[in-house]
Amino acid sequence: MKALWKGNISFALVNIPVKLYGASHRKDIGFHLLHKKCSTPLTYERYCTICKTDVEWEDTTHGYEYEKGKFVVISDEEIEHIPIKKSKSIDILRFVDAKEIDPIYYDKSYYLEPVEGGERAYVLLRETMKEAGKVALSKITFKDKEHIAVLRVFHDTLMLHTLFYADEIVKPEALNIPKKITLDSKEFALATELIKHFLGRFNIDTYHDEFRDSLMELIKAKIAGKEIKVAPKKEVEKVVSLMDALKKSLEKKKKAV
Repeated sequence: MKALWKGNISFALVNIPVKLYGASHRKDIGFHLLHKKCSTPLTYERYCTICKTDVEWEDTTHGYEYEKGKFVVISDEEIEHIPIKKSKSIDILRFVDAKEIDPIYYDKSYYLEPVEGGERAYVLLRETMKEAGKVALSKITFKDKEHIAVLRVFHDTLMLHTLFYADEIVKPEALNIPKKITLDSKEFALATELIKHFLGRFNIDTYHDEFRDSLMELIKAKIAGKEIKVAPKKEVEKVVSLMDALKKSLEKKKKAV
């Protein structure tokens, strides 16, 4: 695995040299856009509709649309001169309870590996954080952006999770969310009992992307020249009321036991 970043975890006067690696990758099945007539992959063209010509990369620049159709131009040189902290350091700001950070703020996850010579300090920080039951709120400059981040222990590995800033989170106030509705006590009791039938422990290994698996089976069948059969659509059972839905759901669960 290739390291994406190298630097130090900085905690007061303690510096722990580390390498940063991606902790996840998407397994989506990608498609190329083809010409129906001849199955040729289509290419992306940079074309100026005013000058009626193709544009090379060296003739492009950045433009911010501040009003519809109006742009302010920002050059690469101007972006490079913006004062941003370029330190190779993960600065620990404070230690907090993990439950204080709502999952909506989590963005991307990375593994941190100690560089040779930093193993002892790495383990000391890891075990101290375990004992305290805390995560470390931190700052890191990575990919030309200053991130707020969280350091935590995962399977004896220090992990770094970049977070969204508060102004990057879309607030739900504009949505039509019911504030308070008087619930029927019988509905509430049935819903509570139904929840009990769904209780269990979290184990991500038991789940997989069924659509992706089916799509790959379709692709393999087409490659092998097999006949493709389309399964009939499943009829959706109509439910008259919320009470009926709860009762039928509970009945199905009880039968399954």
